[in-house]
Formats: sequence, C-alpha cells, structure tokens
Amino acid sequence: MSLLNRTSLYKTVDNVNESLFFGKKISRKDAKEIVEWISTRYDTEYSYNHSYGLTGKDMKTPVYTFTGERLLCASMRHIMAEESARVVLQLSEINGAKPETLKNTDEWFYKMLKASESAGKPLGTFCCAACTIGLWRYLNAGGLPKYRENISNGLMSLHSNRDESGKWGRFPFYYTLLALWEIDDPLATKEINYALPACERALKRLKPEGSFSRRKRELLLKILN
Repeated sequence: MSLLNRTSLYKTVDNVNESLFFGKKISRKDAKEIVEWISTRYDTEYSYNHSYGLTGKDMKTPVYTFTGERLLCASMRHIMAEESARVVLQLSEINGAKPETLKNTDEWFYKMLKASESAGKPLGTFCCAACTIGLWRYLNAGGLPKYRENISNGLMSLHSNRDESGKWGRFPFYYTLLALWEIDDPLATKEINYALPACERALKRLKPEGSFSRRKRELLLKILN
C-alpha cells in the first residue's frame, strides 16, 4: 500500500506514523516522494501559522491523532502542522535532504512560541493540552532544537494536571502516553509510572477492533513491558 495519499495530508501523515510506530521500513524513494508532496502543502489555504496545511478533503472529513482522539478547529490545524513537520523531519533523515519548507516552518513556529511565552503561557506548552502534546512529539523528534530544552518545563505542567486516576485531566490519555513513551527524560518516566495502573486497566478493557484500538493496545504493551 502506498503511504502517500495526494488528496489527504492527514492520511499521508497517519500512514507514515503507522509505519514508523510498527517498525516498518520506508524506502528512500518513498521518503523523497512524500517529503516533496508534503512540501507542496506549505503555506496553503488551511495552513496553521504558515506551516503545512490540510487539504480541502481533510477539512470535510474527521481528523484524529495517531491514537484516535478527534481533532477540531484550530487545534486540528496546529497539531497536523506539528505532525507533518515531524514526518518531514524523520523522512528527511531517510532521504538525506531537508526541504526549505521545514526551515521556514520552524522559523514561524519559533515566533509563535515566543508570542505564546510573552502572553504568559508556561514554557514547553502551547494553546490547549492536545496542541502541547503535538509540540512535544515534534520537539522530541529533533524539531525546533533551540526550544527542545523546554520539554522538561512542559512535563512539570503535565504533572500539575494529574487527576489521581492515572490520567491528566484535560490531556488526551493515549496521545499523551504516546509522547511520554518517546521522550527520554526522568520526568516523562515519572509520569508513565504514575499512569501504569490506568494503563493496566485500559488494556483489559480494550477490544481488538479497528486501527486505533490496535495502536492503543500496542502502545500499552510497549509501556507495560
């Protein structure tokens, strides 16, 4: 199956994320083709902050995080911009060349984060909880290197949102777990340890139906093992 879907940025990014998550090899040819196509989505009609934009088809159909949380409105466009930049960065490592659009996207993201900081938003966070997780995933993949040190600050903000049920209130449970599993930071490990009982309960309840359930189950198994 082709990973590139020329009618949907969401589907293309989701296909790549699935391959990377399950350890499937992506060829240099496919990586180059996908990076070039995503670059055509730079600063288009539905872009967020001059970044990679969803297609018209995407705007008319449901869009989700990799772990199945529905995305809406501005947070949808922002998270998909972060996820797209993450995919472009990761595929560029396979392809051997980063597009100019990624450099331009980062420059706009830096400005966006600076404005957020000036408005009083805690370092290492942005907008809503789901947007913050999208930011962490990009930072952890190597994006925005001048800002990456602030992940620890963001994780402290996550800690303050613990709800004593193994979750973090407004933070989407599985999408947050996905980011924490990837982040090499003692604070991330502490939050995962806090969530372990909730993970065990969730694994017992999960029904092996559909791609999102399959991904959630695999994520929980990675965390619990």
